[in-house]
Amino acid sequence: MANTTRTPDLDSIERAFSAADAAAGADRAAITQSAQLDAAEAVAMVGIAMEADEEAAEAKRMAMLAERSGDKEAASAARSRERAARKKAKADHKAATKSAKAAYDAVRFSDPDGLGFLYVILVMLGCNIIFTTFLLTTYIKGSYSIGFNETLDLINVLIDGVTFWLIWKHKEFARTWVIATSLFNIVVGTAFNLATGVFSPIAQVTLSAFDIFLLVYFLTSSRVKATLVEPFNVRTLNDDLDEEESFFRPKTWEFWRNLIVYFVVFSIVGHWMEAAVCLLIKYGIVPGIYDPTSQIWSDFLYPFPVYGIGFCVCALMFYPLKLALQRKFKKTLPALLITYVVSAFICTCIEFTLGMLTNQDLQLWDYSTMFCNFMGQVCLQNSLFFGFAATLMTWLVYPALERLFRRIPNEAGTYVLIVAVVGFALLAALYFINLPAEQVQQAVQGTADTLGEAAVGTTGATGKS
Repeated sequence: MANTTRTPDLDSIERAFSAADAAAGADRAAITQSAQLDAAEAVAMVGIAMEADEEAAEAKRMAMLAERSGDKEAASAARSRERAARKKAKADHKAATKSAKAAYDAVRFSDPDGLGFLYVILVMLGCNIIFTTFLLTTYIKGSYSIGFNETLDLINVLIDGVTFWLIWKHKEFARTWVIATSLFNIVVGTAFNLATGVFSPIAQVTLSAFDIFLLVYFLTSSRVKATLVEPFNVRTLNDDLDEEESFFRPKTWEFWRNLIVYFVVFSIVGHWMEAAVCLLIKYGIVPGIYDPTSQIWSDFLYPFPVYGIGFCVCALMFYPLKLALQRKFKKTLPALLITYVVSAFICTCIEFTLGMLTNQDLQLWDYSTMFCNFMGQVCLQNSLFFGFAATLMTWLVYPALERLFRRIPNEAGTYVLIVAVVGFALLAALYFINLPAEQVQQAVQGTADTLGEAAVGTTGATGKS
């Protein structure tokens, strides 16, 4: 007989889903009920307006009869009643029109997929993200500086990415988020300009115009209040409760979403780790060549994608290997040692492959003076370090990060992904696509020299003929 016992985790998850669905359903039911009440009120007001029209018509008929009878006082009183009836009928028609408009708006806003003017805001946010990222690609290294205003603009690009997704998903939190971030931009920008002595009321209002608009719109718009009603659903990242502790779910979106975040984070963290190892070399703790002019010591946000890829390899290859070894040996030490050896070997192979593809002239790195090196591309010391780092990431860091993601709402993890992807796009545009000033000058000079030589050659050929 099949086991029908339900786990406490499954029950708690279902209760969380039910509560979230009930909250969303209650919000949607309230909007629908409001639309129904407004529509009923509009119908009633139309009936009242029609009755007022009939009363006005009757008052007009009585006034005409009074005038024909020759009784001036009765005719004057009848005309007064007619004017009052017409005035009441006009007011009732106006009230009916207003009620009908409210009913129309309520029905229109009850559409769960209708964003209305919010679509325009989404287009504006998307254009700002794309334009800012493209603009960064045009910067020339050494010819610009990023100050407070530029930093605030880049932060706002990350905020815009989260705002876009919150609105797109009809999240109730979007209203609070936009109001808070708009106030933050207005207050911080104003405070900075006051502190630096460059404050101008007109200029400040102009610079804050979009934030002021968003603040007013999200505070007052019926569309925002009626459309953005979806709550956050609290759920775990593990869709298959039978493998809850494995953290390895390549068939789920959450797994790949987290992997993208890890790639971005460790592309930068790997830079810092390499700087830490170079400090050990600098102070003679470990052997190696210390280069004070290396890019490692400048641009600390410069991503090193090889380390992001390395962490992904740990999650995709070494972590399932660790699980398989633990299941096989039922002990930690044998699985740990084998994981270390395999990790060191594979990382060494990756470094050697990259070296043969991009570093055959040994310009990027040169281990030819290191103990037990091979072709100057790899050496024993690095292999041992790579094995240690990969084992640390596989056994401790990756599971810890997965547990951390488990503690936050699933959709909050999506916003972490948005910030990571947009942030990496900004860094890539800033560091990978634009060129240092020296290279730009060399390219311009080389083009000028080529054009000059071509011109001289053309002149010489013409003279010779």
